[in-house]
Amino acid sequence: MRFRFCVFLIALFFTFWNVHLVCSQTLDSRLEKMEEKVSKNDFVEIFPMMEELLHKISIGELRPSPRQSLRFGVVRMAVLDYLGESEKGLALGDSLEKDKALEVIPGSEWASFQYRKSTILLNQEKFLESAQTYEKAIRLFEMQPQPDFSQVALCYNNLGYLQDILGFQNRSMENYYRAFEIWKISHLDDFENISTVLNNLIFAEIEYGNYSAASELLHFFERYVAETQSTYDLTQVEALDLEIKLLLNYSRYYGATKNDRLLDLNLTKAEKLLKTSPKDFFAEQWGVLAVMYEEAGFLQKELKNYSAAVAYYERMRNLPLSGFFEMKYHANLAIVYYDAGENEKSLAFTRKSLSLLNQFGFEGSSSFSLQVLQADLLYRMGREEASILGLQKMLGELLDREISRSSIPQLSYRDFSRLNNVRYLTILIKAGQIFRKVGLKNNNRSDLRCSYALFLIAAEMFQEYYLKGSYTQSLENIHRQIQEGLLFMALEKGLLKKEEKILVVELLEKNGSQQGWKKFLSKNEEFLGTTADFLRELNLKSLELNQVNASSDQEKGLRDELRQIERRIEEEDTYRFFTGGSFTLVEFQKKLSPQTTVLSYAVTENQVFVTLIQRGHLEIFSLGPVAPVSSWTEEFQNSLRRLDDSYKEAATVLFRLLIGPLSKQLTDEVFILPDDFLHVLPFEALLDDKRKFLLENHRVSYQQSFRQMSFQRLKSRPLGDGFLVAFAPEYQGTGYQAIQNNLTEVSQLVQALDGHLYIGQHATKMSFVNSFTDYQVHHLAMHSAQDPVNFEESALIFSGGEKLRLGDLYQMNFPAELVVLSACNTGLGQLMPGEGLMSLSKALSFAGVKSTVYSLWEVPDRETADLMVDFYREIQEGKPKNTALTLAKRRFLAENPLKKHPFFWAGFVLNGKSEPLEKPYFRGGYWWSLGLVLVIVGALFYSLKIRKRK
Repeated sequence: MRFRFCVFLIALFFTFWNVHLVCSQTLDSRLEKMEEKVSKNDFVEIFPMMEELLHKISIGELRPSPRQSLRFGVVRMAVLDYLGESEKGLALGDSLEKDKALEVIPGSEWASFQYRKSTILLNQEKFLESAQTYEKAIRLFEMQPQPDFSQVALCYNNLGYLQDILGFQNRSMENYYRAFEIWKISHLDDFENISTVLNNLIFAEIEYGNYSAASELLHFFERYVAETQSTYDLTQVEALDLEIKLLLNYSRYYGATKNDRLLDLNLTKAEKLLKTSPKDFFAEQWGVLAVMYEEAGFLQKELKNYSAAVAYYERMRNLPLSGFFEMKYHANLAIVYYDAGENEKSLAFTRKSLSLLNQFGFEGSSSFSLQVLQADLLYRMGREEASILGLQKMLGELLDREISRSSIPQLSYRDFSRLNNVRYLTILIKAGQIFRKVGLKNNNRSDLRCSYALFLIAAEMFQEYYLKGSYTQSLENIHRQIQEGLLFMALEKGLLKKEEKILVVELLEKNGSQQGWKKFLSKNEEFLGTTADFLRELNLKSLELNQVNASSDQEKGLRDELRQIERRIEEEDTYRFFTGGSFTLVEFQKKLSPQTTVLSYAVTENQVFVTLIQRGHLEIFSLGPVAPVSSWTEEFQNSLRRLDDSYKEAATVLFRLLIGPLSKQLTDEVFILPDDFLHVLPFEALLDDKRKFLLENHRVSYQQSFRQMSFQRLKSRPLGDGFLVAFAPEYQGTGYQAIQNNLTEVSQLVQALDGHLYIGQHATKMSFVNSFTDYQVHHLAMHSAQDPVNFEESALIFSGGEKLRLGDLYQMNFPAELVVLSACNTGLGQLMPGEGLMSLSKALSFAGVKSTVYSLWEVPDRETADLMVDFYREIQEGKPKNTALTLAKRRFLAENPLKKHPFFWAGFVLNGKSEPLEKPYFRGGYWWSLGLVLVIVGALFYSLKIRKRK
């Protein structure tokens, strides 16, 4: 009996277990079907399925496993988001994360949950939280043995979109490219997502100003459309969707490159395509045409063809505009008439746009931007009080509390921290500009303090907004506006206290580009505890990384190794010290010699400023509008090609503009921190009212920033035992011309200075990289190649035409005391947002080189030889590097009265640490002077002919 009962229990157990398995398999299949519907945004069939499952679960008919509960929860979150009940979706997500029964599920299986949660946060415009959650989802997906690559790509794409909104444009593009690579490799038939990510990438590259990259992507898009239409059996709608997106991106490209003719032709194609398309397709895609009309109108506005801009917006109005586009139509016209100076019309369209915003319940920054525009128009029309009241109302709505005129100076960045993005930065800047204009007009100190407070908040917001990411052209424009606002406030007599002026300079210093600064810090081993062997390994890995296929597993491994190394560097106390904001201007001033003056120039949106800093003294000067300084700088550069006395007028005017107001305060040693186009100007060649060069009275050299200058002034111990190494490649069969006598130049130099020499085929890129930690001075007598389009492709050219790219140098650690670039135009490069002049010399600086001597133009070889000989002689005698170069130039002027034209002597400049090299590395005292004169000078003067280097 007992046996039969046991058999019965076992049979009953297996019966229930089979029923459970059947139910579980049924639930799995239903969940899979629902998940597929969610992925396609097809929610109609999901509702009854979801209700049925909820009912069966509630009555106990279905008992989902923890994994099934999580999957079903993700589907429900998607449905709630679709129904506009996002808060309920997030609340459900929170309950799932807190459900102890789900703790048994491995972390990697929560990837889809995090993806759904981040998508809901994105729809709620909780951008920062959404970005962080997408990053978590990506990490979890990558933990899975067989991840859903389509979802991973969607995560990268959406993360890129969020980082663009948050202002981290380089990160944004990096993630767009990752999504693009995944879809391109694994899902070429995912037409919608590939076209979407291409759209995002092209837009991002255009916004950044990289038109060559945008052009390459456009050509890929065009080929993709053609090949897809010939390879796949596309529906009419799929084919039309690809074509209209391609036309949209060509419109953006033509607008950015200001090609109004091609833009108009492209627009005509889009009009024809939509006119002949099915009604349903037109109903979905007319918004693309509206955006293209906006692009055309904006371009005409920029070209100051205001009537043409209005005509495009009127064509836009013929479309079946939604409330959003109706609002944009009026806003666009408001901006056109604002730029055209038609204030009454602009105000009418601004108010209509604001009315539509309120009517349709649109939230976000658009309303605040339009309110600022309205306030500016009221100021223009002489209604200052109404303008200020409008700004008070706007700030009150922004902060959701009442704001008075007197309370604005008490506001701080904390009040705005939740509004940290480029749109709100612009709103604060525009409001600050209006308060400044009203304050100056009415001589109202209260309004000027309001202006200062708003610019200060903008500067602090910029720190949070930018310093977490990379620099973009839009951020550069914003930074210049903040600079101008704060520097003008600092110039207002009696407005700011001394401590506030110091705060202004410190903020602007910190808001300068940090991209290169962080790399620079990580490469100065003597303060970061790393070893020469460690640096050599890191350099070789960086070089290897740049040579592997971008999509290979090898790249991932190398990047992981580099990240581990960087994390170890970041653990050093000194790294945290230099990156943690502990730099103070007061301490910087205390360490300056009494004979040192630092001049930091700032080219802002409309004005050129200079900050003069000495021990115990700080003063800010406004040097006038940007246009004349820019014009005369260009004229000075042009005069270099003429080799006549025409340079004197430009040199004299530039001295009056850039040096004159502060010339009486200059000390013997002057460090220049140039900005924007001033990077290409040799300040030592400017002429005072007595027609004396600045060089004749002052020792002039250059620096990147206050912070880098402060860091370089710290005592450092050279890594290498050797003093000098020189490189003189040969270029036979490479397409590069041979450099006449470069072998003679370096051979005699190395012989006189007891150095090491790499010549001909031995002067390779690898031998150069391996020498980084072995010598204090590197002398490079070689070609350099400047890429005017992509600055990272500029390079030093080694034997066999082998290139060491600027992009490679940025990733390397090169702790040399001095690098002399005896090649033409090595200081020239591309002006990049926030980074100044991106050149080989700057790349070396950020790679860890303490100081660099480079050329601003193509200097003749005979004169180069003269200067280099004298420069090295002074260096060997223990002179500071800036003193050595100054004395060499002064000697050249004294001994060559017919070659006083700056073309012959001012091209070589010193950037970086000026202190002398350490004495133990001066081998043999003064014996070398006679040898140098007899060996080098004699040989070079006898054999050198004027030759050109590229």
